Amino acid sequence: MADTPMETLLKLFQSFKPPTLKGTENSVECESWLEDIEELFESLDYADDRRVKLVIHKLHDVAKGWWIATRRALEHRGTIITWSVLKTAFYQQFFPMYYRKEKGAEFSSLQQGQLNIEQYVAKFTSLLKFAPHIADSDEAQADQFIHGLNPDVFTLVNVGRLNNFSDSLDRAKGAEAGLLRQ
Repeated sequence: MADTPMETLLKLFQSFKPPTLKGTENSVECESWLEDIEELFESLDYADDRRVKLVIHKLHDVAKGWWIATRRALEHRGTIITWSVLKTAFYQQFFPMYYRKEKGAEFSSLQQGQLNIEQYVAKFTSLLKFAPHIADSDEAQADQFIHGLNPDVFTLVNVGRLNNFSDSLDRAKGAEAGLLRQ
């Protein structure tokens, strides 16, 4: 795709109906937008420089204004605008540090509580990206997950130490099912 004309790439990109971003969405919606866009870029195997040129077509209203100002500031500083540079600026704008810290703290203190295992896993995985030191290690993920389980499930899961998240999840689902049958 490196030799494909930009007009052709844009038509193909638009044919997948990628979501737009107005910039008035909350942080979670902005994050979801970026994840959807990145997934599409990965599927289409677009190079970084092409991603920047394509994604700006999906920015509208406040987001478009933000990008125009950000691009000018970056160019004024002599910064080469790569996908990584754009994403860093995006995170600074739409995921302020307080939000990332808040979500990291929420992940660190996450407990199953009244959630069933499926709900707990959904919450766990949605917050995991805010704890990269945990996300990078399957064993650390398993530990964090197990320690957030309710005591009765924890006792059943923690027997015979598990070193990966997948096995911990399987055992937790089995433990919950067994407890519900009782």
